[in-house]
Amino acid sequence: MKDLPASRPRLPRDRRRLISWLTDTAEKVRTATVPFKIGDVVLGDDPFNGRRLGVVSVIRGSSLGLRTAADAHPDLVPEVIYYDYRQVRTPE
Repeated sequence: MKDLPASRPRLPRDRRRLISWLTDTAEKVRTATVPFKIGDVVLGDDPFNGRRLGVVSVIRGSSLGLRTAADAHPDLVPEVIYYDYRQVRTPE
């Protein structure tokens, strides 16, 4: 019978560093196109999620996670609503 190792062999250190660097660089390229930064107050308008005013709390690729004003009231459940960055603008 063939003996199978319990886990995959570790990659060489240089290769792990290269993979890590490529992953980090790809993430920066994906988020570099978003014109907002975490902490900005924005207005999201989407036919499915509705119009919500909130603070940018998450940036993943081209999506923004808005923490809404419902967090200010203790009885309401905090929520993060995700919008495409093209559906978000700064309030006037």
